[in-house]
Amino acid sequence: MTAPEGQPTPPTNIAGYRVERVLAVTAMATVYLVHSPTLPRREVLKVLQPEHANGDHVRAQFLHEADITAGLEHPNIVRVFSRGETDTGQLWIAMEYVEGTNAETALHDGQMTPERAVHIITEVARALDYAHSHGVVHQDIKPSNFLIAAQKLPGGLDRVVLTDFGAALSPHSRGTGDGPMSATLAYSAPEVITGTAALDGRADVYALACTLFRLLTGEHPYPTDAGVGATVKAHLDTTPPRVSDRLSWASPQLDSVIAKALAKNPADRYPTAGDFAAAASAALTLPPPSAPAAPPADRDEPPPHTELRGAESHGAAADFISLLPHTRAVSQRRQLIAALAVAAVLIIALSVWLIGRGADPPDTAPTAAPPTTTAAPPAALQDLRRLLPSGYPADACTPAPSPDGATVINCGPNTDPGGPRSATYTLAGGPEALRTTFDQLVESTTVVVCPGNIQSPGPWRRNDTPAVTRGTVLCGLNNGRPRVVWTNDAQRLIADVQSGGPTDPRLDQLYAWWGTHS
Repeated sequence: MTAPEGQPTPPTNIAGYRVERVLAVTAMATVYLVHSPTLPRREVLKVLQPEHANGDHVRAQFLHEADITAGLEHPNIVRVFSRGETDTGQLWIAMEYVEGTNAETALHDGQMTPERAVHIITEVARALDYAHSHGVVHQDIKPSNFLIAAQKLPGGLDRVVLTDFGAALSPHSRGTGDGPMSATLAYSAPEVITGTAALDGRADVYALACTLFRLLTGEHPYPTDAGVGATVKAHLDTTPPRVSDRLSWASPQLDSVIAKALAKNPADRYPTAGDFAAAASAALTLPPPSAPAAPPADRDEPPPHTELRGAESHGAAADFISLLPHTRAVSQRRQLIAALAVAAVLIIALSVWLIGRGADPPDTAPTAAPPTTTAAPPAALQDLRRLLPSGYPADACTPAPSPDGATVINCGPNTDPGGPRSATYTLAGGPEALRTTFDQLVESTTVVVCPGNIQSPGPWRRNDTPAVTRGTVLCGLNNGRPRVVWTNDAQRLIADVQSGGPTDPRLDQLYAWWGTHS
């Protein structure tokens, strides 16, 4: 048997259950992995701490969790098998053991893709809609309460189970004044914080939106490190943040979905958790916007002219006229139409005259020459080789054709622990080219939070000069393969390293390698 560091060795037997190890220790209870005394299976035994054995309120809250959870039978809600009391007066609850991890741990481990995050939210939403239909408000929705089973569902999707109903409200506890009212502040809806309104399922929708924001960005939507007062004020007064401010690929539609779920007034939110999850899933699958959002219209400047692009520029004169401001006089439009008609006649006449002289008509626009690729000069290759991380054998890296102004080297496996299977190192022609190349890599990557809950993409610094930003680091997946990309802005270096098969380094190992080789 094992116990967390600093904790006493657990007993070998509790209420007939054989203890295997300690899973968690909280202020209220210790959670053990145990073997059932009657069935050949492992279960979870949650045991009330001895100091609370005689506390009526805490005992009532503990029993309250068992009662609520036992009354909910849903595949996405953890099952309660039994409950009882030890000879020493400690209450216990025996529950389903879901072998695997939880969403918060998966996030820290760099295993949270946007698609996985939305799938987890969708599965939890099913559990919540079921609980809400039975009058139960969970009231403590957060990633650590979402269990992710190691055994996948058919099709390879995660099985997700909602747990910890210790703070839940039920029809029995609602309005009695003695029911459990605790919640985690980082995910608490305004009405939960103020206690000024009756709670319903829309409080869980708010917390679910906070959770999705965290799983996508690695951050809480509102600050949690500036003190309780600042967090409370943000939940009550601050406009919901935008995911797109942190993730370049996020669409305005996804921003709108999360903003609606984080509305201060419950009436302005999605009515059900399922509605929110469906909207989030639809927003995630939308193609990225074709152009950046327009700047705020808060300047005393005239609106920009409409620009015609591609096939749109070949429309009829009437289509072009329709784009003019509506305040133009009809006579001005007629004059412009007449001018365009005259110009068209002149162009036709000029073409006929040129053909008559045996010349080809002029092209309407010059054809752009395709970008050329050239071999990098030897001096640039030497500069780039000096910047390569250690761990590459002499024959592991070879020059590659590159766009004008850049020097590129492709490398095979790195032999240092956690090293990548393949890598591309580029010496950019200048700062703008460096940023353009990095942005292209971001677009081709399924972005995830870097291990250790580090922003991605985000700035990176060295320990010896923490005030100096060295460049930008990105963690993610490329066709399911772990990928770390970083820039060293002063050296004009951009590195793209990836793992290959299942025996290659995981993302956390690849990220650790980068930390010692950047």
